[in-house]
Amino acid sequence: MAPNPLRGLWQMSRPLILPSGVLAYAVGVAMARYAGHPIIWGDQALALTLTMLANLAAHYADEYADADTDALAVHTGISGGSGAIAAGLATRTLALNAALFVSALTIVVGIGAVLSGRLPLAAGLILLIGLSGGWAYSLPPLALERRGLGEITNALLGGLLMPLMAYATAAHHAPPLEAYLQLAPMVAAALTCILGVHWADRNADALVGKRTLAVILGQRLRWLWWACIALAYLLPLLLMPHIIPAAVAVAGLLTLPLGLYVGFRATRTDSAVPGAGLMLALMLAHTVAYWV
Repeated sequence: MAPNPLRGLWQMSRPLILPSGVLAYAVGVAMARYAGHPIIWGDQALALTLTMLANLAAHYADEYADADTDALAVHTGISGGSGAIAAGLATRTLALNAALFVSALTIVVGIGAVLSGRLPLAAGLILLIGLSGGWAYSLPPLALERRGLGEITNALLGGLLMPLMAYATAAHHAPPLEAYLQLAPMVAAALTCILGVHWADRNADALVGKRTLAVILGQRLRWLWWACIALAYLLPLLLMPHIIPAAVAVAGLLTLPLGLYVGFRATRTDSAVPGAGLMLALMLAHTVAYWV
């Protein structure tokens, strides 16, 4: 296929995955509103834009770093990378340059937002940690996803830092410990999702020496998978009503049939769709419950 930089950039942005960051961010907005903080939509739109830019930079960096395994993987839009480099639409150089450009844009706009007072310093620090974590996930010297640490890193970036960005923007100070505890089920849900993605990619990853937890654990991964699903549902019950409202715990339980389905299908299917669907369903349930 002939090179097509614009199409390649679009495909490498992973348009099926990128919007999930909006829902993760929405959890933080709803939590902040529940805590009594005013929601200033202009500031939230700015913070969300910066969050999505950092996420986009991480996708481009991952496309650059994973060109070897993505050339061997099955591309589904959720797992296997975008396939843009393998198909000849883009090059590794384009992916790296895009990651550098978007990262620089994120930093410059983020600094301006903090200095102007639109965003608190806490939000700026969360943004910087998230941006750095996205690079550390894929690229040396850490390359966390190649040494069995990528799953928890990814879950913390999506399930914790994205909602905290929204919370800090509304509160205009660092989120309290309570917010971290409220987001623990979201981290478990995000971990459930990324385990499914890495399970789908395990054969290609193993061929290039990429040691994800799916490669390291093999079929034993199902027990970790079940543990994450259990935590996503049990933590709200254990933390209610003083940390997590009962309505949030009940809303999460409405998705339990899907959670059980994902657990029973763990390591029995190469599709990453069930795990991703469970994460989105739990995020939506928590968002609506906190807001209402």
